[in-house]
Amino acid sequence: MKLQTCSDITKSTPIKKEKKRIYLIIISIAILCFQILYYQLTLVFIQFVAKLIPELSNNCYLMIHHIFQFLLLFIPTILINKYTSVDFGYHIKEWKKGIKWFLIGVIFEIAVAVVLTILYGGSAEIFSIDSLIFQLFFSGLGEEICYRSLPLVTMFWLCGDIEIKISHKLKIDIAVIISALFFSAGHISFQFGYSGISYSWTQLIVTFVIGIILGMMYRKTNSVWACMTAHGIYNVIAILT
Repeated sequence: MKLQTCSDITKSTPIKKEKKRIYLIIISIAILCFQILYYQLTLVFIQFVAKLIPELSNNCYLMIHHIFQFLLLFIPTILINKYTSVDFGYHIKEWKKGIKWFLIGVIFEIAVAVVLTILYGGSAEIFSIDSLIFQLFFSGLGEEICYRSLPLVTMFWLCGDIEIKISHKLKIDIAVIISALFFSAGHISFQFGYSGISYSWTQLIVTFVIGIILGMMYRKTNSVWACMTAHGIYNVIAILT
């Protein structure tokens, strides 16, 4: 059975533009609700782990948290991947096609670090080895499935592609923009049953742009592994600079 990548899906989805937009709005709301519930569930899980094993470092808890995030989505999507024609990007055969977008992300992260350093000065925080390990190998695991692979494949499958022309050569799919918005919103911290919401406008803007870059990388490579790798490297660049 031939797997259908995002590119294949958009070529084989003959839906009128009006219906595409309506479907996209409905599906986007459903995806956002799912992502919120997913995030809340993983918070409950890590709080349970913290009570069960109270002596671990914060970065160890984060590693466990992100492994759980990954497994929670990887297991069902890999089963769907296996028994249907839907491809969630669990391969690396086209990773070279994403190098340009990966480098754009590296340049953007460094530029942000330089601007923030000029505006606010350097950080006095010292990052530990376990922090670097977490950011490089664990930070992108569940997030790239939740905010890249799953929403993009779903939106392209049910709605086809709706593109925005940025320049003569550059077009960005609405689905990529929506997934980037949700990725940015995913960095707003809150929990059901508790008061208070915390966020940083700088982080929200930066994660939105990185979400666009990772979304375009996924479109080019059809590889969630490539996006996970880039995600980890971007995070390491961010904390080192």
